[in-house]
This record gives sequence, structure tokens and C-alpha cells, in this order.
Amino acid sequence: MPEISIDVAHRIVAQGRQAATAAGVKAVFAILDRGANLVTFSRMDDAWLASNELALAKARASVMFRMPSESLNAPLQVGAPSAHFDHIHAGGLLLMGGGLPLFDEAGTLIGALGVSGGTPEQDAALARAAAG
Repeated sequence: MPEISIDVAHRIVAQGRQAATAAGVKAVFAILDRGANLVTFSRMDDAWLASNELALAKARASVMFRMPSESLNAPLQVGAPSAHFDHIHAGGLLLMGGGLPLFDEAGTLIGALGVSGGTPEQDAALARAAAG
């Protein structure tokens, strides 16, 4: 089973922290493996404490659905069925920008990255910058 290595996870976090510094955002980065287990976690100095749980929930949503968390944030439409998710709780999911699935060179899911600290749009941009 393909795994994300700690070296790759640390490289992704380093790239994310560099992009966050350049953007003036104090962010939290969480990387999970394909089974939604924590591989590495990094909180920049003075990042919001709430961002710890938010980053994990965004990564969890991305690894479980194999897509960016912002893609799961479809607006509700009157009369149309909608999926229901508890947004934050133990094992919860967060369906807004900042979560990104991670794939190996063969296109196999190896994990996910979650970023929190700015707006959902900023978090999504930081996740893309971190993943390269």
C-alpha cells in the first residue's frame, strides 16, 4: 500500500510555511496518510489555536473523499437533496478551502494536507503552494 513518507510530509509543510510567511498568514498544517492517520503537524507561532482542529478536519475530508475540501462545499439549493456532515467534532470533516488530497507519481492516493489560518481561499492557495 502506498504511503506518504515523513520526508515528503516535512517538505510539503516547509513549502507551506514559506508560502504562508510570504502571504502574511500564520497557519497550521496537518498531513494525514491514506487511512486518515496523522503523519505530521506544524503550527506556526501565533497561529489561532482553533486552526489546529480545522486543519485536521480539512485534511480528513480531503483524504476521505479524494478531492479538495473546497470542492465539497457546494451551495445548498432549495428542493434539492443535500449531504449532511457534522463540521467539527472528534473525527469530523470540514468542507471549505484548505484540504488537498496527495497523490504519488502513479496517481495513487497517499494522504492529504489540511491548512488553516486564513480565509478559506487563502488556506486553499497555501495548500496548493505547499503541495507544489
